[in-house]
Amino acid sequence: MAVPSPPLARQIRRYGENVRDFFHASERDTLISPLFNVSLRLVLGSYCYFEHLPSLLREVLAAASPEQIAERMKEVAVRPNYVHLNAMMLGYFNGREQLRLRQGLAADEVLPQESRADDELLVDFWHRVGSLYVEAESYVPSEIDYRLPILSGEQIAELAGELVAEAPERRRAVRRMSSITELYTFINNGEARVGVFHHGPYPLGDGDILIVKELVGLRDDFLPWELAERPHVDAVARVMRLRGVDVKIDLFGSMVAKPFEYADQIVSEVLLGREGQTLRRLSEQDIAEIERVAGNAQVSMYEQAASWTPEYQIAYGADLYAALALTFARCAGLNLDEQVREAFHRTAAERVPALQSGEDPPLILERLGANEGQLYSTALPLGDREA
Repeated sequence: MAVPSPPLARQIRRYGENVRDFFHASERDTLISPLFNVSLRLVLGSYCYFEHLPSLLREVLAAASPEQIAERMKEVAVRPNYVHLNAMMLGYFNGREQLRLRQGLAADEVLPQESRADDELLVDFWHRVGSLYVEAESYVPSEIDYRLPILSGEQIAELAGELVAEAPERRRAVRRMSSITELYTFINNGEARVGVFHHGPYPLGDGDILIVKELVGLRDDFLPWELAERPHVDAVARVMRLRGVDVKIDLFGSMVAKPFEYADQIVSEVLLGREGQTLRRLSEQDIAEIERVAGNAQVSMYEQAASWTPEYQIAYGADLYAALALTFARCAGLNLDEQVREAFHRTAAERVPALQSGEDPPLILERLGANEGQLYSTALPLGDREA
């Protein structure tokens, strides 16, 4: 059943407060990388979302309702997940605010090219999907003590039944493979952590909790890497029973644990791999093969990125942001890859020169790092700009 959306301005303010909380807590308002122009890439991707995301979302919603999409997301190691849902909101409203800042609009002035219908479409989608996706009274982690429970009681019980106390050698192999594969997702996504997703904690009794850490998009070939091999699974999920650990999960599925090094607090675990519709326990051979392929691939990707031009270090943002949004199209059974790639590349061709020259500085980053004032303006058009 559809969940009615709160007023638009209230939702924009709410989301902005939580984004600022996320950036301050993780110190992500300073975006520096030796290989990627992360700050200007963010601005480019945000422009792409503001210009093209509403039309993409309308095509998705013609094929599947928000409620159907939320149900399909409520599985282990699938995409889209909560990271993708919030990345859409983040990119769109960052693009909107960047344009407002560039045009020097006052707090009560409306962005001329803004469509209220587009704003409402995106925020309503975030609300309706989030309300059914997250198994709690709120779908925003900061409002529920930094929890992100997405699995039903039945799913939790099924996972808990799979857990075993692994032998030390197997535990070391799992940790090594997980670390190497996480680094693979990091460079695959241009030193962004969108390939890592935590959810939980799920109480198991006696103070123990269940945490699921997913590494996703391992075989996605939309991004421009030329690789001899990719892992033979789409995603890996490490399901862990923890004891004596305090866990917080934020707006983008990142986890902070106390103690920080919690490996010794793992009572039991299971490592699962997803291949299409199949989720299965990974064998020792699987673990060794994923580690080998991910390790070789990350070296190749670093070598390729080192040869990118300054222009492409920014332009890469078009593909990165498109890949995130396209997970919703695929969830709805649509193949819009080339259509979206073409649209985002068109925006890149228009926007990258001014970004690279400094004519279009990343003003949104200063706003993200500020301590006062609203992150996103709530000055809204009365109706659609075409009306």
